[in-house]
Amino acid sequence: MKRENDYNADPYSEILITSGAQSAILASLMAILNINDEVILTAPYYRTYEEMAVICGAKIVPIITDYESNYTLDVNVVEEKITENTKAIILVSPSNPTGTVLKKEIIQEIYKLSVKHDVVLFTDEIYEHYIFDDNLHYSINSDYPEKNNVISIYSLSKGYGLTGIRVGYIVSNENMIASIAPFHHAMNICAPVNAQYASIEALNHSRSWFDEEMKNININRKLWIDTLRDLEIPFGESQGAYYICFDISKFKKSSKEVSQELREKHKLIINSQDENYLRASFMADKDTLEIGLNKLSEYFRNI
Repeated sequence: MKRENDYNADPYSEILITSGAQSAILASLMAILNINDEVILTAPYYRTYEEMAVICGAKIVPIITDYESNYTLDVNVVEEKITENTKAIILVSPSNPTGTVLKKEIIQEIYKLSVKHDVVLFTDEIYEHYIFDDNLHYSINSDYPEKNNVISIYSLSKGYGLTGIRVGYIVSNENMIASIAPFHHAMNICAPVNAQYASIEALNHSRSWFDEEMKNININRKLWIDTLRDLEIPFGESQGAYYICFDISKFKKSSKEVSQELREKHKLIINSQDENYLRASFMADKDTLEIGLNKLSEYFRNI
């Protein structure tokens, strides 16, 4: 934690190793949510959060954002959405699906709101290593090491290349970790031991390979940006993660309809987000991506 996030955490009482970040998220939400509770989250959002809130009997209260603000939330709007039923505010930065990296000042203001209204600040930092240009990833615990009212989620799937190994971890204060642990135990007992040993090796080895990966992702990111600009499709310029989210409302078709047509007619997998947005990934190899972008351009020019 000190090396990558600039804060310390007690490995015995403030960190819980989980069977992937998905289990970390669900166990955490199960520990803090009750029926009719509300969770504030920026939209477009990762749909699994809504599914997990529903499992807990709670509901998502969306903060609607758009490409013009690069999907950045307004702190004043967040406070307006807080009610007596609000139990948590979720910040995903870098964001899946929008690629937004929240500024330090915004995260700090949201943290102060969470303290003021006694709600949990839930920080999803899974894509922390995927940062573009001059943007910076910020962990709130680096300035508030007591970790009160904060649950932070991390994963080794992304920045350490261990997708499929299923190891994530939660960082919070001792009491919160003690509350979350029984839910994770009920679901998974523990993260697979062999996966934990693989994670130790990954953490102790050089990550020089990641520089080359980021170089390739940046090339693909530029291809996406150039294509969308050429098609005059509005988008938020991805600051982190490896996604780009773009607005197709001018084509007068829903994102689900367009996503289905791209999949069935052009063999392109581009997920729908909300009514008007599609989310795409930078992670294909360059040759495959160029073929896909040519198909995408053909589709939108003839829609």
